[in-house]
Amino acid sequence: MADKKITALTSIGAATARADLLHVIDDVGAGGTPTNKKVTVGEYQDAYAAPIAIADDTTLTAATHGGKVIVVPDGAADHVTTLPVPSLGLTFRFIYGGVAADATDWSLHTSASTIFFKGAITHLDTNADNVAVFGNGTSHYRLKVDTPQAIDITVVGLSATVYYIAGNVTTATVPTIT
Repeated sequence: MADKKITALTSIGAATARADLLHVIDDVGAGGTPTNKKVTVGEYQDAYAAPIAIADDTTLTAATHGGKVIVVPDGAADHVTTLPVPSLGLTFRFIYGGVAADATDWSLHTSASTIFFKGAITHLDTNADNVAVFGNGTSHYRLKVDTPQAIDITVVGLSATVYYIAGNVTTATVPTIT
């Protein structure tokens, strides 16, 4: 198969298997020379889906954290995770990595008070009522979860100023979106 454009090749579509190969141009960074390499579909999927455990206070980036599962730590003190400026489809999923209820609080903030959450978080109450907490898409940019026992939250960029937010948290205290 010499001198054939990639765009001229036949797609295997739904028949794609984990062992199939992809052509990758490895961009080695500033000043480096990009090189042609191969990766299997399975290797690509595994590398892309690998979770990232973050520190107590972390500012996420699209390049490092986008599309990933972010493991929220059992913090040593109240801690904040800050999202980058959203873009259409930029996605982050947050799960709790503790082995017991956290004794501290976790907050998720957008990078500016002009970037908002739109959607709802379901509060799974450990001592009574379950409720939904809403971000209105026009003024809510901070989510606060007091002493989480479980977190499963996904945020997806809708525009340069709005993240959709959905998921649930388990805790005794209703989370707030302000």
